[in-house]
Amino acid sequence: MHLRRSVFITFFSSNAATAIQFGVTLILSRLLTPSEVGIFSITVVFVGIVAVFRDFGVSSYLQREKELSPEKIRAALGLLLTTSWSLAVLIYLTSGLLAGFYGQPGIQEVLHVLTISFVLVPFASFFYALLARNLEAGKQAIVNGVSTIAYAVSCITLAWLGFSYMSLAWANVVNIAVTIVCYLFLRPKDVPCRPSLSGWGPPARFGGGAILGNLIDRIHGAVPDLVLGKLSGPHDVGLYSRANGLVGIFSQIASPTINYNAVPYIAKNFHNNEPLAPILAKATSYLTAVSWPFFIVTLLFPVEIIRVLYGEQWIAAAPIAVFICIQAMVRTGYSLTAPALMAIGRPYLSSMSSGFGLLVRITAIYLLAAHDAYTFAMAICVADILSVVLPIYLMSSKLGYSFRMAMDAHWASFKLNAAVFAVAAGIKLVLPSPLPAVATLGIASAGVIACWLYCLVRFRHPMRDELPGIVDRIFPSAIARRINKFIHASSSPV
Repeated sequence: MHLRRSVFITFFSSNAATAIQFGVTLILSRLLTPSEVGIFSITVVFVGIVAVFRDFGVSSYLQREKELSPEKIRAALGLLLTTSWSLAVLIYLTSGLLAGFYGQPGIQEVLHVLTISFVLVPFASFFYALLARNLEAGKQAIVNGVSTIAYAVSCITLAWLGFSYMSLAWANVVNIAVTIVCYLFLRPKDVPCRPSLSGWGPPARFGGGAILGNLIDRIHGAVPDLVLGKLSGPHDVGLYSRANGLVGIFSQIASPTINYNAVPYIAKNFHNNEPLAPILAKATSYLTAVSWPFFIVTLLFPVEIIRVLYGEQWIAAAPIAVFICIQAMVRTGYSLTAPALMAIGRPYLSSMSSGFGLLVRITAIYLLAAHDAYTFAMAICVADILSVVLPIYLMSSKLGYSFRMAMDAHWASFKLNAAVFAVAAGIKLVLPSPLPAVATLGIASAGVIACWLYCLVRFRHPMRDELPGIVDRIFPSAIARRINKFIHASSSPV
């Protein structure tokens, strides 16, 4: 029950934050150009790679360590501060080199501001990990809510005042600063906050195993921004980033819930010698059931969505979004590979998957002679579909989650979403072309949601068992009883 409560709170709190951030994106799409967004994207992706060394796996160590003594906590904080502050100095001193490599002076300006974030963020990571370890989602929800509002207000205000891409950089600093202030009031009681320069052995050994996988994973995800930025420039990076952000809306909705709960929950079951395969199979069926309808609608209506959300200047991102949707649908079922390997104390194994994926991506980019955002998206799509074979192997050999179990979990969602795709495609075919984009999306969304709910119950998808609890939380008791009675009455095998 503690896990379900944590999942419920995390899901709704993170989605509230996501809704605010999404609103910020819509406004910024009217205030910033693709080139301005591209400059910040290139910079923040580079900082994300360096951040792997900053964290050094300490956050994951604090979440999954079986016995966490005060000495281990102080040592972890000392290691986190040392690596973060050292890298902050390095970023500041080398910012001119990166700006010169891309021929964009703005990159250096953004890096100087983000250096401040590197100084502050270890405190936020430290308190986050301790709250996540205890699944204290309620406190985390308060922190997320306050910091997200601070980010939104500062970002929009600065962009409106003409700060361009620097508005995003300064808003990032404001976000982290407010987060730390909140944590000071909500941090776990009796937590030692004085760092130690000794006892680094356990967190350093764990971090040494985690850092390679995290680094390769970051580089794997950074390929479009860094390579495309050099080959084509910030404009195409901005288009790819916007398309990737559109498809990534589901990830923004689900990832905080998954990341907050997956590692500690799987780790506890692992320490108790519980089989992990049933947990992974159930999670796979849930993830694919919920995510695939979103990808289907985005795949079929990218122009309408972009026109409504971001405006005409971003329409060129529509075909890019199609390729990103396809690769996301394939990889969703194995998105738990990295956190699961982290939870069992073998994070270095995830580096095999990320490294293989990185190699396949670079090869596909070369073979397809990708030189613009469209061909780049095509190359990345092909590469990500091919490279899923390694997560399949790792889940089977290291976690007991066999390929047969994975296919059974996928099959439950495939039946459901085949019907969803047929309904969405049918709506697209019959709707008249002059219809406004908002009306098209409204009709398509209504049809998809109705079909999804009906088939979820009718096909007896595993996620159907969660509906009564969700209904009880949302609706008054009298209405909830009628809805749940209908759910059970409609659940006949197909």
